[in-house]
Amino acid sequence: MSPPPELAPVIERYRRGDLPGARVAAEAALAANPGLLPLRALAGMIACQMGDPAGGAKHLRIALAAAPQDRATRANLAMALVSTGDLDEARDVIGGSDDPKLIRLLAYIHQQQERPAAAGDAYARVVAAFPEDFESWNNLGNARAATGDVEGGIAAFERAINLRPDLPAMYINLARLLTGADRQDARQTTMRAAAKAVPGDAEVQLELGLAEAGVRDYPAAEAAFRAALAIDPALTPAYLELGLLLENLNRIDDLEALTETAAANGAGGAELDFLRAWMLRRRNDFAGALPLAEATPETINPIRRWQLLAEIADRLGDTGRAFPAFEAMNRASLAAAGPSDEDYHGEVAAEIARLTPAKVAEWSRIAVPDTPPAPVFILGFPRSGTTLLDTLMMNMPDLHVLEELPVMRQVEAMIDPDALADITGEQAAAMRARYFEALDIISKPERPGQTVVDKYPLHMARVPLIHRVFPDAKLILVERHPCDAVLSCFMSNFQLNKAMREFVTLEGAARLYDAAFTCWERATALLPVQVHRVRYERMVEDLEGEMRALLGFLDMPWDDKILDNRGAAAKRDHIRTASYAQVGEAIYKRSAGRWERYREQMAPVLPVLKPWAERMGYEL
Repeated sequence: MSPPPELAPVIERYRRGDLPGARVAAEAALAANPGLLPLRALAGMIACQMGDPAGGAKHLRIALAAAPQDRATRANLAMALVSTGDLDEARDVIGGSDDPKLIRLLAYIHQQQERPAAAGDAYARVVAAFPEDFESWNNLGNARAATGDVEGGIAAFERAINLRPDLPAMYINLARLLTGADRQDARQTTMRAAAKAVPGDAEVQLELGLAEAGVRDYPAAEAAFRAALAIDPALTPAYLELGLLLENLNRIDDLEALTETAAANGAGGAELDFLRAWMLRRRNDFAGALPLAEATPETINPIRRWQLLAEIADRLGDTGRAFPAFEAMNRASLAAAGPSDEDYHGEVAAEIARLTPAKVAEWSRIAVPDTPPAPVFILGFPRSGTTLLDTLMMNMPDLHVLEELPVMRQVEAMIDPDALADITGEQAAAMRARYFEALDIISKPERPGQTVVDKYPLHMARVPLIHRVFPDAKLILVERHPCDAVLSCFMSNFQLNKAMREFVTLEGAARLYDAAFTCWERATALLPVQVHRVRYERMVEDLEGEMRALLGFLDMPWDDKILDNRGAAAKRDHIRTASYAQVGEAIYKRSAGRWERYREQMAPVLPVLKPWAERMGYEL
């Protein structure tokens, strides 16, 4: 059938690309014949193409009401309504349509209205109909990620990447999902692949830097951030991330040089002032750092912003301001880490329940080879001085010191905790062998004959496992006033693994302190372990006396090098713990007794900590 004659001048102008003329002709024809539905639908489509979806929707509503079976008009109206933000009406227009194109639009509406589960269901229908639709695969990944479906999200993003490996967005979306799932190795692999596929993209290099930092490959992270800046010298986020990395690496002179480069290249603003504030704080210019930190918007790295404000206020003696800032830092950390069903306190409680005289008496009797020699284990509650001690011990050439490396984790993976009591000698020997195999991969000693010193503070709650595998091991417990240790954990910007999550509140930190020391005391009372106690407060008051006693316990001759804290710290590439900013300083006393300034805020947890303080001989 030929179109009605009234449409001819409209169609002729439309085909010539004269949209304004076509629209004028259509409106004139409709004034004369308002019931001509094909013209009404055409006028609506033309208005939408001219960037007037509201005007187009007026015509399309009328056309669809008269011809509800017209799929093209329905689709055009739904898209017009989405463009005008009338999402509820658009959803009603789509209704229960089985048209994949409309379902795709419906999925988008669900996504915009924060219904990720519904969006995921809709996008799944779309990709079933159009399996090459990489955008819908990407959106399906985002929807599944928002519902916590990590595996489904990964599969969707990987399909999108396979379809269009030249587009950075899908790699970045996948990397961020892997970040939230704490799959740092997979995140690194993803972004390294992205950098190969899209080598000249600054955003890819920025995300690669974050991924490298996530696996603690700091040289690679720095190289990626600098590559991003080579591509885009005004990329402010890259300056921000590189600056924070340099601060974390104690390279404060390099941080200052970076801020100067950023300013010269036209980058910065609030982000640059934020880096300047960190630089001033690290140079102990707290008064100079404060106004810059205060002016930093909350949108700029809220965790590090609150950390900076809290540390400045603490060093200025403003406890009333510092404490809520530390609380805000921890809330931001928890929000960034996302929800978790892991329960580290519950794991420690289960270990305590297994440590009864009757149960230990029933342990299987085993013999374990004493070669290679057992490591020395440095244990203690976090923030008790273990990093200071391991830094000092790094001065000793006969020691190979591990700083919180996952070597024992390889052993833990070999046995269910409930089965530890019944292991055989062969199993224990295999676990011991696995430790040294993992050691050679993770941190091989520099030369034969070095004694391995494995510093991992909360392994104080893993003494039964350590003793079963290494009955000949020497254990060093680092003690500090319970209130100072707990407060310092609360004030530290930890990467929130399952144990560190306990430290986002004082109550959680105190509760874990009580559990960890209960576990430690039971284990050392029931098992024939060799223990030496080092006290933080004695280290800062009489370092030589404390170190002489320690070397005597280790059957090592005295060496003055063990007193050189700053020299040892200067040789370290990176401090893996929250103590990174302190270990390079001369040993100081300001942290001993700091909790007294926060006595009011700590009042709710003092009943939990008081028995431990009294047992250790500390005043409360």
